[in-house]
Amino acid sequence: MERPALEAAVHEPSAQRSLSLFAVGFGYKLEGTHTDGRLAVLEVTIPPRTLVKPHQHSREDECSLILSGRVGARIGDTYYEDIAAGASIVKPRDVPHAMWNVTDEPARILELVMPGGLERYFDQLPPILASKGPEWTERFYALAEQYGLTILDDWSKELQARYSITL
Repeated sequence: MERPALEAAVHEPSAQRSLSLFAVGFGYKLEGTHTDGRLAVLEVTIPPRTLVKPHQHSREDECSLILSGRVGARIGDTYYEDIAAGASIVKPRDVPHAMWNVTDEPARILELVMPGGLERYFDQLPPILASKGPEWTERFYALAEQYGLTILDDWSKELQARYSITL
């Protein structure tokens, strides 16, 4: 069966959604609903000295373009400690990865996620992150599993100690 063609469209900034997970900002530039599920484009702002929770996707490939600032990344067993603005990063599905900002200035990254749909995961996280009590972690990991994500807590501890960064 042939896939339908994309519809031509312009998505004005005023119609684009955004949210923050703790201090990490996510601007939804294109959502899967805009691209027949083929792609989502997010602008992510990582505050100074901050680690984005290490994880692994089972359903999506991710490509990142560093718009401003400098970041570090771990992809599989390889560490990249100083990635400058203008560089791009490929993070294939099933390969664990992490990204962090070790500078004193925010870093902006354009994330291309293929296929789209992972943005719905970010939509569902805020109430879980704001909750308290023993079921908090169960709900957090259950949501990740629902979206085919594996959270890498061992990496979080190791990267925080190695680079003096926080989640």
